[in-house]
Amino acid sequence: MEILAIPAGPFLVNTLLVWDKESKCAAIVDPGDKKSIEEIEDILSRKDLNVKYIINTHEHPDHIAANAWAKLKFPKADLIMHEEAAKHLNFWVESEIGELAGAEYSPSPEKTLKDEDELKLGNFNFKIIHSPGHSPGSIVLFSPKADVAIVGDLIFKGSIGRYDLPMSNRHELKRSVVKVLNQLNPDTLIIPGHGPRTTVKEEINNNPFIREFIG
Repeated sequence: MEILAIPAGPFLVNTLLVWDKESKCAAIVDPGDKKSIEEIEDILSRKDLNVKYIINTHEHPDHIAANAWAKLKFPKADLIMHEEAAKHLNFWVESEIGELAGAEYSPSPEKTLKDEDELKLGNFNFKIIHSPGHSPGSIVLFSPKADVAIVGDLIFKGSIGRYDLPMSNRHELKRSVVKVLNQLNPDTLIIPGHGPRTTVKEEINNNPFIREFIG
């Protein structure tokens, strides 16, 4: 599995291009702005990849900002998110944060996910782990075969997602962090929604928030 992160928009959300080199199947995760989608479009053309999915890790405006543009560019790709994210999909668009993110109204998803669903991308499967706390519709995409977890805004290198926003909750966030970490391996690569990559082992050893959560 190959994963390219493109920091996008004013909040530098990690818009991801994920693909299987053998099957040429690809997914776009968290379309952050038009520029990142156009950059991805160029990469797809050079690598002869086919976009099967457009996936949102959660419903906050920086992560759905360019859903409409991505769907326009890749109309055959299914827009996918957790069922709770779909309920609140455009809640933030006209908020101050939505305006700062440059978010446009998102189309409705073709498919919604729930906890423990699986999503197949070429020769890889992603296990869906519902991880509310930062937002009701937050998910983690975990590929056991690649030993990679795309965690959205649940965990960052040295930090965790905010829980002071509307519909966020610290106790739920704590439960989600513990639940997710219990399903990953120490060497699992963590790709967050913002900032650099890390590993489970590094965060358990060095992240003060996670050390507090796991006691």
